[in-house]
Amino acid sequence: MIRSMKWFLPALLMFAGMCPAAMSPEAARKLYDQATPSLMAVQYVWAHELGRQEVVGAGVVVGDDLVMFSVILVSPAIPDEQMKEFKIIVPSQQHDPEEIDAVFQGRDERTNMAFVKPKTPQHWKPVKFEDVPVQVGEPVVSIGMLPKGAAYKSYLMQSEVAATLRGADPQVLVQGNGLAAMSSPVYNADGKAIGLVSYGGNPLLNGHNEGETIASISNPPKFFVPASDFLLSLTDPPTPKKPVALVWTGMAQLTGLSKDVAEALGLKDLAAVQVGEVIATTPAAKAGVEVGDIITKVDGHDLERGDEASELPGILRRRLLRHKVGDEVTFSVLRGQDAKPREIKVTLEEQPRQANLAKRYYAEDLGFVVRELVFNDTYALKLPADQKGVMVAMERPQSAAVSANLRRGDIIIRMNNSPVTDIVEFEKFYKATRKDHPHDPLVVVVQRKTREDTIRIEPPQ
Repeated sequence: MIRSMKWFLPALLMFAGMCPAAMSPEAARKLYDQATPSLMAVQYVWAHELGRQEVVGAGVVVGDDLVMFSVILVSPAIPDEQMKEFKIIVPSQQHDPEEIDAVFQGRDERTNMAFVKPKTPQHWKPVKFEDVPVQVGEPVVSIGMLPKGAAYKSYLMQSEVAATLRGADPQVLVQGNGLAAMSSPVYNADGKAIGLVSYGGNPLLNGHNEGETIASISNPPKFFVPASDFLLSLTDPPTPKKPVALVWTGMAQLTGLSKDVAEALGLKDLAAVQVGEVIATTPAAKAGVEVGDIITKVDGHDLERGDEASELPGILRRRLLRHKVGDEVTFSVLRGQDAKPREIKVTLEEQPRQANLAKRYYAEDLGFVVRELVFNDTYALKLPADQKGVMVAMERPQSAAVSANLRRGDIIIRMNNSPVTDIVEFEKFYKATRKDHPHDPLVVVVQRKTREDTIRIEPPQ
């Protein structure tokens, strides 16, 4: 055993010499002082039908008074019109945090980032993110923000790169102490901002549960997104007058080909995606894409590989989202017994309006909220694109609507024997009905997947 250690010990020492050294305390402190003035908290009020909720999360200055943060804080599930009273909170070591009125600039779902700007110029110091490759074993430092209960004080976490992962959202895995909280910038040993923490931990800095607010410290995140994935947002950020227009093709139910299937089709070591559905009148349908087509390239370039075949549809979608409305994209497609791919040119169009932009109405006395129908509603239920009615979006707990078994996702198509066409007509007829007959039950017919149900809602007496 001792004889065998004669070669092992020098080899171990040589290997240790090859490994990057941890960042010195002086260098880490320099990065801490450099990043701290650029860390801000973003606050807004979610004013929904059942009440008001204050939301606070971390952000980082990235431009001329432009603050970026993870889109998770303003989830697309929250209607845009319900996000009110945006503020930017500037921490201070000597004074109470300063609150500055701000304007929400918008979400950028191409990169899963969102932005706010102060209403008055501030000239804060921005973090300059750079597209710098990372190496396994490389030391990194992240600078984050503690919760509101700790006065939003900044803190530092050191770790090492453990792996770079492929997928729809490229991620870097770290080992050691982990990373600072969500929306924290990540720096390499050269002091360059190379990424942002956007996964793991509680995104809120104002949780009422003390255990939740310190979760990012006791159980720190382990992944960050490289800057290359979100630099697009910094060069082309959304504004209130120019929101990001997301593109789509109309190809649905995409499936990544497994290794065995790909090899059987002569696509060994190539990433490929099969089309399961082509929605009528969409860009893909107009261009001639068919169900069963296998996409092998986009604009002459191979698809990026994922760690799993199931990630390939997301990778393709994320790649297409980097385009603009009106761009022409060329798909290399294998069809049937084709020995050679055919080229299909698809002109990208804007995605149909999403639910967060739909108009809403609160039937407060009976305790339910309805909104306009959008494309995703009719598509999910396999209904005609011109389906009439309104979607039930929320029910107040213990309300008359809940007692009558009205459910979220129901489509109301008739009310008291009158057809419901849209949200405007629903609101008008509902108000008149409740005013003229406040004690009478409301009878609605709802569409539930493949059947219609009649629901009688008894008003509270």
